[in-house]
Amino acid sequence: MNVKQLREEVEAVLTNVVGTYTLPNNTTLPAFYVDGQYGVPKDWKVQGLEIVIQEFPTPNPRACVGTGLDRQIWTVIMTDYQPASASLREAIQKLKRRFPDAEYIFRAESDTVYGQCRVLIPDADIFYVG
Repeated sequence: MNVKQLREEVEAVLTNVVGTYTLPNNTTLPAFYVDGQYGVPKDWKVQGLEIVIQEFPTPNPRACVGTGLDRQIWTVIMTDYQPASASLREAIQKLKRRFPDAEYIFRAESDTVYGQCRVLIPDADIFYVG
């Protein structure tokens, strides 16, 4: 899987719960973002649930007898900026149905964030050595 395929999968699953970005020119976009080196632009305002996908997966290869497991882990960070919202909970349930083997790590609330969850999605290819 590549980052474009992952984004398409995540968007398809979460399109009904995601929040919005408001750009400086007052254009609004769904709050999905693929984060490369610089992060979400500082002048974009977010409302509701933000979904940020890390551009590159973390490699996590495994050796096997006669084969190898080319394993990588994609990181998706869901942040809820809406108080008393069920969006994060709903998003987690939807992602669990699509990615049942993912790991979900919660972070504490803060003054501006009402819930955050880091989702680690494994992606593996088996190859044969020889």
